[in-house]
Amino acid sequence: MVSLLTLALTVLPALYIYNYYRCFARNLAAAKASNLTYVIVPVYLFNRVWLFTFFIWLRVFSKLSPRWSESWIDYVDPEWTWKHLYAPFKKLGVDTFLTVSPGGNMLWCAEASAISQITTRRNDFPKPIEIYESVDLFGKNVVSTEGAVWRHHRKITSPPFTEKNNHLVWAESLHQAQCMLTSWVGSDGIGNKTVGKVADDTMRLSLHVISRAGFGKRLLWPGVEDISEDELAEGQGSGERGRSDIPDGHTMSYTDALGTLLHQILWVMILPTWLLSKLPFKTTQKAYESYIEWDRYMKEIYAAKKAEMLAGEERQGMDLMGALVKGAGITPETLGASQSLDKSHGVPKPALTDDEILGNAFVFILAGHETAANSIHFSLLYLALNLKSQRRLQEDLDSHFHNRSISEWDYERDLPHLFGGMAGAVLAEELRLVPPVINIPKKTSATSPQAFVVDGKKVQLQPNTPISLVTAAVHRNPKHWPHGPPTDPQHPLHPESNLDNDLEEFKPERWLLDSSPAKPTTNGHAHGHGHQDTDNAETDDLGVNTAADTAASLFHPPRGAYIPFSEGYRACLGRRFAQVEVLAVLAVIFTQYSVELAVDDFATDQEVAAMNNDRKREVWGQAAARAEELMRSGMGTIITLQMRHGSVPLRFVRRGEERFDFL
Repeated sequence: MVSLLTLALTVLPALYIYNYYRCFARNLAAAKASNLTYVIVPVYLFNRVWLFTFFIWLRVFSKLSPRWSESWIDYVDPEWTWKHLYAPFKKLGVDTFLTVSPGGNMLWCAEASAISQITTRRNDFPKPIEIYESVDLFGKNVVSTEGAVWRHHRKITSPPFTEKNNHLVWAESLHQAQCMLTSWVGSDGIGNKTVGKVADDTMRLSLHVISRAGFGKRLLWPGVEDISEDELAEGQGSGERGRSDIPDGHTMSYTDALGTLLHQILWVMILPTWLLSKLPFKTTQKAYESYIEWDRYMKEIYAAKKAEMLAGEERQGMDLMGALVKGAGITPETLGASQSLDKSHGVPKPALTDDEILGNAFVFILAGHETAANSIHFSLLYLALNLKSQRRLQEDLDSHFHNRSISEWDYERDLPHLFGGMAGAVLAEELRLVPPVINIPKKTSATSPQAFVVDGKKVQLQPNTPISLVTAAVHRNPKHWPHGPPTDPQHPLHPESNLDNDLEEFKPERWLLDSSPAKPTTNGHAHGHGHQDTDNAETDDLGVNTAADTAASLFHPPRGAYIPFSEGYRACLGRRFAQVEVLAVLAVIFTQYSVELAVDDFATDQEVAAMNNDRKREVWGQAAARAEELMRSGMGTIITLQMRHGSVPLRFVRRGEERFDFL
């Protein structure tokens, strides 16, 4: 018995080591044959055991001599692309390279031309749907499917995302922006109060917008609409005010159920439902309760939509749930048939199952609200840090709106100016620096190797090779962007990336073209070169928007260089929805107020009022340094890139009453 155990303890490690080197030799040979630059790393980055234990091993690896680890240690941190940005690509001297490990090879790409090839050849470079299984909480959906199944979901889900329906997004965004602003500045409008959790409020706003525009659920702003709803609100339908508004049959309000589910989404994604329901921890119990409650609310909305359809009623404007019901083939005729036919005859099978309808409804909310909320949040932070750009934005808004009341704003008249002016430039620059996701996953098809061109030479990847389109790096690739020298070379915004240019800096002005006739630039395209001019160009029957991500009046990077909403057939379905929402919110805020960094931790209001400009600069600089550090080291990704650690407090002050206007 002892001899058998000894033999097993000897043979099994030997077999493991043999297999380890056999797999490594095979992967290394594939890397050499690819014609690509490669880096050898000891572990496959997305090995599940590694993802759960990497923080332990990185501490161990950090103790190694740089002679052993310097060449690979940057590439085994799951968030290396955000921590190091464009620096590793510059260090290697290439914009596309492979990492090679016994567990598999992986391509990392920050080259516009290669990205464009990959995103346009959707059959050759499909989405790795296996990594999206976690979003199938309620059913398969347009995010977690590929091939013919994806085409089927896309046809059904795309109809609501049209310019006509964006009018409702515009109206609701204006309404909710006024509510959020009132919660910050008070009902008297005086403002100058510190807002500590701006990100929480922008998340609430986006949830309110998508709930109203997508599902007909008007949510009221706590403590604001109770007292000023007549002045602030247009629209119809009842609203939910907060925690006390819990319907019969529920234990949580709609707002709390959805908000808690999204806040605790990681637990719901990684733990099976049966285990989540049994764990004794308060956090997991709340996560489970919100999961069950939101499922009930969606089923009620779904049932109400079917009842509307059976009665021949139809809601005007954007209606995501209605589109899902219609697209699934559920009509008054089929509903009537299902109630009148006996089981032996049956009824036509719906194009989407009930679970798939709820699954798509969930991903609309999950993906849609975070993207817009993050863009509003980071736009406010960047404008608080860059007061010259903020003043230019306000001047542009003033020249267009001329003090018109918000109730007189018009989508057709005003949105094009916002999209093509300084507000559009602010949004574009914010998305360049803080894209919703820092890596867009792809892979080569399972059936054959795939050849494409990288930096002018033909390369080839083996089947099923994972690919990461590194958004955070290509957005900082100086080959594709207009840039100048860094503003303050002695104090760079990032310790490694783009030290010799200003692409780490927030400069929305880089997007603004002069008024002279459009012409090509060395780093991209002016209007008319390589991009369509229509705001809503679409191709085939999938509702794929092929228009540029920015207006014709703004700078157009080469295709593949700017991918905050991805690109090609798998580009974000709700891109325009998010753009309309963010631009409307920025316009509401900055036509009336300025945003400033709160300096409460460094000086009282009375002390600031007594300061001269030199002292104000010093205090503001302390707040700015803290904000910049959090925007560099406090960020992390679960679904989207957000500030996960700490927060930057802000103040909203009436224009003309700024405390730091000297900058």
